[in-house]
Amino acid sequence: MPFLFSEISHNKSQIMWFRRVVLGGLVTCTILNILWCWAVLEIVPQMSVQKVLEDGISNNSGIFTETSPPAYTFVYSNISLEESERVGEIATIPLTKIINQKHRHFSWVVKLIQIFIAISITVSFLVMGSAMKHTIDGLVNALLDGNAEGIYRNCGKSLPRFLQRCNSRRLVNGFMSLLAFGLIFLVASCDPKGFVVMLDKVVSFSLNTEMGLFIFLMMRTSRSEPFRHLSVPLPMGERLFRLHWVLPLYFLFAVGYDVFTSLMKVAESFIQTQSQSTNLSLH
Repeated sequence: MPFLFSEISHNKSQIMWFRRVVLGGLVTCTILNILWCWAVLEIVPQMSVQKVLEDGISNNSGIFTETSPPAYTFVYSNISLEESERVGEIATIPLTKIINQKHRHFSWVVKLIQIFIAISITVSFLVMGSAMKHTIDGLVNALLDGNAEGIYRNCGKSLPRFLQRCNSRRLVNGFMSLLAFGLIFLVASCDPKGFVVMLDKVVSFSLNTEMGLFIFLMMRTSRSEPFRHLSVPLPMGERLFRLHWVLPLYFLFAVGYDVFTSLMKVAESFIQTQSQSTNLSLH
């Protein structure tokens, strides 16, 4: 959104339509996510072991009819959301397996899902990657301003001639971006499952912190001196602005809950490890 906003004219009409388009995109994504989750939960079993109710056995001999109490049979299946979470798979994999095994006439849906997932991953990588590149460039430009730029220029004199012809800012920006993306690629290649878990936690923590703290502070600062007298093409209404207090309450609660659950899982794994080591030492 920040990249698109820089491309429009700063007038009331275009900013209003920009807000409408963004709101429409958010509503569309919300509806698609709800429909997708509903479809996955309806098709894919949640647990690997399912309890199936057997038909009651009726006894019609004699005057009264007796029915045996209901009996259950436990059926194990390696295609479930629980098993996918254990092996580090996304929910799309068991969904496509079930469609291929039980509903072959819907095989075209599997291809459509694969195309949709490929486009979704590509768009997510481009959006998150461009935001990360933009953040790295901003940090490097902030460090190069002032006296720091002279230090980088002196360091650049020791480089080969073909590198000295390059702009120092572009050279440092490219090096820092390559270092950051290379580190992420290295971690993802060494431990894919752990990287997925870490990415889920880090992204959730970062987005909730951004919305609950930084966006809240930005909104408060925009209404304080000396920024409150600046001319804004489409200012936020006073009634809508009062709702900004909901941001820290909602999103920071999510941050606290995420930290609490993570600490509980770490403590639980630590207790299990200690108990296992104690049992081994006793035997």
